[in-house]
Parts: sequence; C-alpha cells; structure tokens
Amino acid sequence: MIKDISFLKIAHEIGQSSKCVSKKIWAVIVKDNRILSSGYNGTPAWYVNCDEHWDGKYTKEHHDWSAKHEIHAEMNSLLWAARQGIGIEWATMYVMCEPCYECTKNIVAAGIKKVVYSNAFPHTDTSEARKFMADNNVTIEQIDLWEAYRYQKTIWKNY
Repeated sequence: MIKDISFLKIAHEIGQSSKCVSKKIWAVIVKDNRILSSGYNGTPAWYVNCDEHWDGKYTKEHHDWSAKHEIHAEMNSLLWAARQGIGIEWATMYVMCEPCYECTKNIVAAGIKKVVYSNAFPHTDTSEARKFMADNNVTIEQIDLWEAYRYQKTIWKNY
C-alpha cells in the first residue's frame, strides 16, 4: 500500500501541470516500480490551452469546450507511451479519478492490468466501466490519497 500511495502522490504532483481551469486530473503508468509514462488532462500539444482560451474562468461554455478539445489524463499517459514506443502491457495505472468508460476501453486495450484511483468519477456512474475492467481481468482499487496521507503522517510521527 505504501508503494501505491507514493505513486498516487507523484501522479498528483504531475497533474499540477494541467492547464485546465476546472480540474487538474492526473495519471501515471508504472511497471516494475518504475514510472513509464505520465499524463494530465489538457489539449493536444501546441494547441491553445484551456487557461489561455478561458482566461482562468470556469463556465458552462468551458465545460462544453473542454469536452471537445481536452484529452483525459489516462489517455494522455497511454498516448505518450505509444508515441515513445514504451511497452505498458501488465502495468499499473495510478489515476486521480475512477476512469470513465471511454478511458476504460483504452486502458483495457493497452494491456494495463491494474488501476489504482483516489476519487470517484465526479460526473457519471462508473459501474459499467468497473464491470468492463473485471470482465477483462483488470483489477481496480481505490485508495483515498488524502486519507492515506493522514495515515502515513501518523505512522511517521511514531519514529
């Protein structure tokens, strides 16, 4: 569990690079205790970033724009691995939110075998995505990063 918490914390730090004005979502892909790829939600490289287009303001129009132009963190981490020729089969993906169904299909297709997430997906019911992962032998586990951090802090106090 300590290893999982560490990778979730690293992923969280990477996600701070997201230029989205509403949410900073993050993902890292790990195999044999090594980070192979990472990603955060955002537009494709060299395209206008969310915070440039929306001047730091979140609106309903932003949400619609984001749905059209931004790529989810999970997909960005998968795409980076593919672009760099990095094999990710049998790897673990650490992600902020439980993956949506679209990301789930791509995670399964890429050969990821375990997903560890911190928060529930905020917009939709993910029960079908969880079932799809289970049907394809992908393990999914939730570790609340903030609860885990408090737990670690308590452990280290005793030393």
